Amino acid sequence: MFDKNYLWLTLGLGLIVALFVLVIILKLRKKKYDVGKITLSDIDKMTGHEFEDYLYVLIKSLGYDEVYLTKKSRDYGADLLFRDRDQQLTVVQAKRLSEKLGLEAVQQIYTAQAYYLADKALIITSAEHRSDPCRKLASATKVRIVNRDELKELITLFKRGRVNQGQDLIEEPFDLVDFQAEDSIEQLEVKRGIVQAGDYFYRTSQRRRKVGGE
Repeated sequence: MFDKNYLWLTLGLGLIVALFVLVIILKLRKKKYDVGKITLSDIDKMTGHEFEDYLYVLIKSLGYDEVYLTKKSRDYGADLLFRDRDQQLTVVQAKRLSEKLGLEAVQQIYTAQAYYLADKALIITSAEHRSDPCRKLASATKVRIVNRDELKELITLFKRGRVNQGQDLIEEPFDLVDFQAEDSIEQLEVKRGIVQAGDYFYRTSQRRRKVGGE
């Protein structure tokens, strides 16, 4: 009888402990973060989706009325959309990165601008540096990039209640970068009537014979 009661007592205590641990885990998972207390170091620990949610609250709290999150599974290159003070629809891509911001981010947000019929495109990133092709394409496509230093400044302005200056920072024009599109074009010569690219070639004399035969 003693052993049976002891067993039930042990099982009961085990169940209570398990429920207590479960409650703690659920509370931790549902923990909410005050955006006004978030630092750049906190952002570095975020996942990509968490950074998107953070930016939604931040942009909304800066006084923009129309701010939208896109669906996580099908965003077509944009994570957020908002209308600025001139009622310009802006698509935003959130890039929480430790490495350099690359060309792909600009390609994605430029595509999103066309898909959502937006007036402007914006990338907000925790990355400190941008690749040279990224900078050039952003200039060519008029994509504004808020880099790590500007993000830090935006956070500071928000915490100090300088909302208008925060909006000014976000709405700054894109960076003009000097580039020559011709530098990306390769002109291949036709030698001795042979058109060749890589492992593929064609003799133009074959075409003339076919035309003559017709």
